[in-house]
Amino acid sequence: MTSEERKKLSDKIAYITINPRGNFLKSAQVGFREVGLQPSHLIYVKPSDRLKKEFRKYKLSFFSEFLVPQLKRFIGNKKSFSHEEVNIPIRNHVTVNSLNSYETVEQIKKLGVKYLINCGAGIFTKKLIEVSGLVILNAHAGKLPNYKNMNVVEWALFNEDRVFGTIHQIDLGIDTGPVWLEEEIDLSKQKTLLEAREYAFDHVIRMGGKAVIMNEEGKITPQRHQITEGKKWYRMHSYFQSKVEEKLKN
Repeated sequence: MTSEERKKLSDKIAYITINPRGNFLKSAQVGFREVGLQPSHLIYVKPSDRLKKEFRKYKLSFFSEFLVPQLKRFIGNKKSFSHEEVNIPIRNHVTVNSLNSYETVEQIKKLGVKYLINCGAGIFTKKLIEVSGLVILNAHAGKLPNYKNMNVVEWALFNEDRVFGTIHQIDLGIDTGPVWLEEEIDLSKQKTLLEAREYAFDHVIRMGGKAVIMNEEGKITPQRHQITEGKKWYRMHSYFQSKVEEKLKN
């Protein structure tokens, strides 16, 4: 693609997140910059709606089981996330009150977005997924369909499997959409579980720009899986986490 074509394409790409200052978004920006793209739009989803839903779900364990882990994730491990100081401007900022709302749909249509890059916005529903001409891409630090859902870096390490980063298109399931791009992630130099997680997520979100360019050049063949294939993993107990920590140190 020529520089002019990349500039026009950048105007059709938007990040969407509830944490516009987070390292996950910064790493995504670095990945797009590496392929000559600079997405023009940032859609900031106010977190209040998601926090209410999570509070109803976790109730008394809301702070320990959800809020504290999320804060740690958003703050990130500076050793692995965004290796350099990232100050890449985003031309257009838009704020919406709720992720899956008509307000968000209308903003996406108004901006002319073709590629919506999920940088931690929440769970997408039919209202957004079925917007005509829109592709929502997600970065997942696990090989699909074998490692779906959560704590997949930890579980792969525990099972002594290789860790993969995948860029996949979001559909109505959890990590069930067609895989666009897959790369193995080398975690041999990471000595703690936190370092391994953050390095893996840093690596995979940087793959987003490459996936978009490859798709524009006709080099992406989406790999579809049956929704029943693979395995869905859940939160890892601290006992098993300690076992993974031991493996990483040795």
